[in-house]
Amino acid sequence: MSTQQIEIERKYDVGTDVRVPALEGVGPIATVRPDEPVSLRAVYYDTAEHLLLANRVTLRRREGGHDEGWHVKLPAGGGARREVHAPLGSADAGVPAEIRRRVEAILRGRPLHPVLLLETTRTATALLDPDGQPLAELADDEVTATNPDTASIRSWREWEVELAPGVDRADGEALLDEVGDVLEAAGASVSASKSKLARGLGDLPGLAAAVPAPAEAPLDPDDGTAGAFVMTRVADLVARIVALDPSARDDEEDAVHQYRTTLRRLRSVLRVYRGVVDAETTAALDERLAVIGAAAGAVRDAEVAEQQLAVDLAEAPQGFVSHDVAGRIRAQFREQAVDARYRLEIAMTDTSYFELLDQLEALPRETPDGPSADKSAAKYAAARIAKESKRARRGARAAAAIDAFDVVPVHRARKAGRRLRYGIEAQRSAELKGGVSPKAAHAIQRVLGEALDAHAAMERYRTVADTARWAEEDTFGYGVLATVALGRRDAAFARLPKLAEKL
Repeated sequence: MSTQQIEIERKYDVGTDVRVPALEGVGPIATVRPDEPVSLRAVYYDTAEHLLLANRVTLRRREGGHDEGWHVKLPAGGGARREVHAPLGSADAGVPAEIRRRVEAILRGRPLHPVLLLETTRTATALLDPDGQPLAELADDEVTATNPDTASIRSWREWEVELAPGVDRADGEALLDEVGDVLEAAGASVSASKSKLARGLGDLPGLAAAVPAPAEAPLDPDDGTAGAFVMTRVADLVARIVALDPSARDDEEDAVHQYRTTLRRLRSVLRVYRGVVDAETTAALDERLAVIGAAAGAVRDAEVAEQQLAVDLAEAPQGFVSHDVAGRIRAQFREQAVDARYRLEIAMTDTSYFELLDQLEALPRETPDGPSADKSAAKYAAARIAKESKRARRGARAAAAIDAFDVVPVHRARKAGRRLRYGIEAQRSAELKGGVSPKAAHAIQRVLGEALDAHAAMERYRTVADTARWAEEDTFGYGVLATVALGRRDAAFARLPKLAEKL
């Protein structure tokens, strides 16, 4: 099993003859506890193009020390790094799947190979507070780096100060500042290299040109055109998709939900603001986004099914639903969840998904050539939102007018409300004035979502009941749950007419 932690550290270059200064009494440091020197041997992995390095990611297998194993370090914002660990295992086994998943959005199927060997003699000193609790660690490292591709060897010495887990971020940054002042006074200087890997590899000609920059609009977001407005929003959403990819692959809590929602937001922006990107490109991207969105949606639907069951069990009359009924439903739901997770993993390792990420990242780097790209952003957005408002209003009123619940018009109305909401959010993210509030669209989306989720729960209970009936089991409890879900559906749907009038 992999583990992870947030790493906040400062690095310093230092000469071989400089002694570590006394740090007792610096800020809250009361005492220090030096350890015996240890030998570390780390092999760093990357692609031939050094994609991980270009994206400020390091992946290594390290032997020696208290945390030997596989490590991947990822940007975590604000200068911090998120470090994921996995057990050492055999060197011949290659990069563990749980580690590779963390960087697959960057690798996109490309092979990894060793790019650097680091051999380090580390003398670590724990910096402790008055209660003897660790505040940080100062690592005094003597490093030798060997590049297996060029056989070049580099050696240097550096100090690395890393905050201990659990230390408050603000207090920790203040401590690092104070310790840094003392280290610099002793003869150290802030390291020009962000990582040992970058320093060990040295200058890599052509690296910047070989690796695409993060998705960003080619136009000034403030130039007032519809093209700049839409491309800026697209770039933000694409970056969000790539950032959420590792967490969605690892099925972290709420990650698939956020990932799926971001996919939907991007589809909505491309649809609402059509005409900025040419129609053929928009259609192709929408089709591919729909495929990966459906795979993520199946996983999310399985999560919602578990949540709906918990609600319905709580609302059912006590004693009306047996443990056997609840157990059979949960077992079937979990089988479906496992299957959905497997299908999402397959979809996220397919070359078509990697091609989609490439296309999405390339899109904001090109000047849009759709017929509406040069229009005024404010006027264009207002016109598009006005049209989407009419569409959403018609859909909501049509759904509210039906005599009996019908999934098709309800689902259509919910999609229209969601699309309008995301379109308005994009408009407001660019600080463009608009007369339509997203609240009404959100309210309709939420109410119809509740109705559809309850309807789906009812249908699931009926399906499981059919299986139980075939096995000659009592099906009374399934009927109770279906009735509870039906009541929730109708109660939510009854709120639609008033909300439709407000849209």
